[in-house]
Amino acid sequence: MVEARMRSPTKDLWYVISSSKLAIGCIFNSSEELVVLKKIDVQCRPRRAPRVIEVNWHPPLYECIKLNTDGAWKNSSNKAGYDGICRDYSGKVMGAFCSNLDIPSFVAAKVMAVIKATELTWVREWKHIWLEVDSELVLSFLHFPTLVPWQLSVEWSNCLYRISEMNFHSSHIFREANKVADALANEGIKSSSLMW
Repeated sequence: MVEARMRSPTKDLWYVISSSKLAIGCIFNSSEELVVLKKIDVQCRPRRAPRVIEVNWHPPLYECIKLNTDGAWKNSSNKAGYDGICRDYSGKVMGAFCSNLDIPSFVAAKVMAVIKATELTWVREWKHIWLEVDSELVLSFLHFPTLVPWQLSVEWSNCLYRISEMNFHSSHIFREANKVADALANEGIKSSSLMW
């Protein structure tokens, strides 16, 4: 009598997994996934660890004012708000503002925050300005002004003129380091007029 060889279910599963597209991918680094794969003798290629970036707010140089701006939009209420906070080289708050906006868009809110911030610094004759925003899109508008929402194009042109008359620097800041401006933008949604 010929003895039938019984195949192991583990070996069948290994064949299915190794011949599928999953065999060339990476695991998602979960312990459950690792246990299952080890039980069926699958070689694992864990994903790379995410890049860790230290995120801090840094004060500006001496005699420079740093503007951190932000905008917010609530989909549920269809309302937008914007804000800015001005600090000197020691981190001392020179002023802050927030307001609501009639244009229901988060992009318009972030753009309006920059417009108002430059307007308020211009009126106070602060000429050494460092603008920090958490939107790379808004930073790109400084170089490509035609991309600004059309409702704000005239105000944006005025903003660019004021910037051209200042010692002006702009940079991106991660949202995690822009929490004060983020909180003020949410207050701006609730306000009925510009608060300084």
